[in-house]
Amino acid sequence: PSLAVYHGMVMQSVMYIFNNLGLRCVPFLKRIVPHILNTVRTCGQESLRESLLKQVVSLSAIVKDHLRPYLPAIFDTVEEFWNTTRHLGTILSLVEKMADGVPDEFRNYVPRLVPQILSSIETSQNQISEWRSGNRQYANTSAQFDRLELILRSIRGLRGTLGDYLHLLVPALVKLLDVLTDPATTSGTAVHPEFSRLTITTVQTISVLLMTSDNTLPP
Repeated sequence: PSLAVYHGMVMQSVMYIFNNLGLRCVPFLKRIVPHILNTVRTCGQESLRESLLKQVVSLSAIVKDHLRPYLPAIFDTVEEFWNTTRHLGTILSLVEKMADGVPDEFRNYVPRLVPQILSSIETSQNQISEWRSGNRQYANTSAQFDRLELILRSIRGLRGTLGDYLHLLVPALVKLLDVLTDPATTSGTAVHPEFSRLTITTVQTISVLLMTSDNTLPP
């Protein structure tokens, strides 16, 4: 019989041991990390996958730059599950941990990350327009709005690594803001209860990126 049901319990036990070992667990990473990432990508259970992803996030907080050899496989996993509703929050937490723990190496992967961000912003923008035209169900749009807010928060958290891509990110965010606040579509029509919150979050994100840009300019 399949032993997949035991993966979650086994990994919780492993993480308990690693937490107690601290950096002394580093020699064992080569035996553990590839197995976790492979299981994340091959298992058919969302709950198990989410649990394993959270374990990788916890592990990254313990070993930090010692996860450097596994960045290619980690980013393959990020790209594969970026568009899943269940896992995006954990995926973004993992990305931010990598940016903090392995900042120099992480920059090599930003060109793979930015297109994912831009695509998600564009999808949200399109769904906002569709909702206003009556072509989108409330529940589906709400789920997309939750994804968008997670991504906007992550952009702010990653601002220090996104400086070379502000010429792409800021215009995309301004276009999103235009759709959220377009008076031609808000006047006389129902306004989604999330619009105000997302408008504020988008403005905050643009402001943070522009302030980051100002701080990196030469005197």
